[in-house]
Amino acid sequence: MLFEKIQLEPGEELLKVVRKHWFIILAELFGVLIMLFVPFIILFAITLFPDILSNFNISLTNYNSLITFSIAGWSVLTLMTGFAIWTHYYLDLWIITDRRIILVDQIHFFNRNVSIFRLERLQDIEFYIKGIIPTFLNFGTVKAQTASAFESNFRTNGLPDPRGLQAIIQKAMDQRLALLHNNPDLAD
Repeated sequence: MLFEKIQLEPGEELLKVVRKHWFIILAELFGVLIMLFVPFIILFAITLFPDILSNFNISLTNYNSLITFSIAGWSVLTLMTGFAIWTHYYLDLWIITDRRIILVDQIHFFNRNVSIFRLERLQDIEFYIKGIIPTFLNFGTVKAQTASAFESNFRTNGLPDPRGLQAIIQKAMDQRLALLHNNPDLAD
């Protein structure tokens, strides 16, 4: 697993590992499942209403191998899309420790962005819950902003319990700042 390959600093404590909410992947995979059955639904409709093809002087028996190949190709592409969605879901992580936040963003199969920022540089942590389903299922967007450049802002949609996540990060940040204030040589 990708999480186990991330090296924690000596004495660093893991607070939470977060993936996107289960509803996000379920909704995306439901769309893929519908797309998987589209050619079968079309084929079923054609067999129910054969008059549609007779108007165009087309016979299905002449095109059996083409239809089979097309359905197989469509199914393979749809299943590949489903595996890409699952991979993206599984490898996207927020890892929160008592010293930093590590954001792993799997963009494509061979394109991953790992961002790390220290809690003492955190300026703002916000969450948004918009919509009926996200409100009832308690998932939303978490946005973290640091004191440095705009590129160091982190924003992830679909995280579960964004209020609790914000509270964990805020508490860890407060403890880290208090520790650094009492022991300034730890900041090195």
